[in-house]
Amino acid sequence: MEIDKNPNVGQKGRFYLTKNIWLPQEPIEKLNLKMSDMILRRMPKLPLGGDDALRLFPVLGELRKSHDKIKADLQYLLSHHEEIPALHEVHPRDLYVAGRAWRTFLLKIWGHEVKGNTTAVPDTYAAICRIPGVHTALFSILAGGAEIEPHRGSAAGVIRFHYPLIVPTEPEKCWIEIGGYHFFWEEGVPLVFDDTREHWVKNQTDETRVVLIIDFNADMPFPVNLYTGLRYNLIRRSAEVKAVIERAAIGVPPRASSQSQVSKGLISMASHTTSPANVDRL
Repeated sequence: MEIDKNPNVGQKGRFYLTKNIWLPQEPIEKLNLKMSDMILRRMPKLPLGGDDALRLFPVLGELRKSHDKIKADLQYLLSHHEEIPALHEVHPRDLYVAGRAWRTFLLKIWGHEVKGNTTAVPDTYAAICRIPGVHTALFSILAGGAEIEPHRGSAAGVIRFHYPLIVPTEPEKCWIEIGGYHFFWEEGVPLVFDDTREHWVKNQTDETRVVLIIDFNADMPFPVNLYTGLRYNLIRRSAEVKAVIERAAIGVPPRASSQSQVSKGLISMASHTTSPANVDRL
């Protein structure tokens, strides 16, 4: 497997607010993680899996209701697998996995729809839009034998949701460990956790694992909500996020939604502990 030799890949650097105004990445990440440690007591007791996760966040059941439609979108998307970028091809400083073993198909980032991608999976995006407070949404596609190194996201006050869609036939051999808690994915069984807790992933099979990842707001009390709100608005308007959107949009041809297909039928037819933290999770 070829390792990216770009010297900027996997390196901490500058976070560009505009083309010419930037901030050093590492101090911002450290500040966010300090905030995360301070507000941890305000967060729900995470991680949670299965029915416990849905009881705490019932609105996430919208994905389970649309499971078959989302799977149909995913199968269409995977027919364009080679066009889907590796994570570090979208976020150049995020080298958690060498080569192209971890691919990501972004649908939304910091509140922005990636319009070049959402038309390829219209039923999935419709289900996501029924969930309030979504920051970021993406398909995470991990190849067999791949390992995602231990890392911490740095977006304090944001909750991460995993909705598994494709899991290996021996699911216990493809797992995630979050702050000492061990989970393996089962299709349609959700997992909710705080991305700022150290976590790592290992796929010990030769099969692909696909989960739909959604980051959404945790209700933060005053004055913490002032900080998280300011961070959100600065990042979503930054030149950095605009560049990510441009790299993420790969132009998979649009797929008709299930509703459209029915209508036509009537007529005729994740701060990294050893590498840098994600740019989009500052």
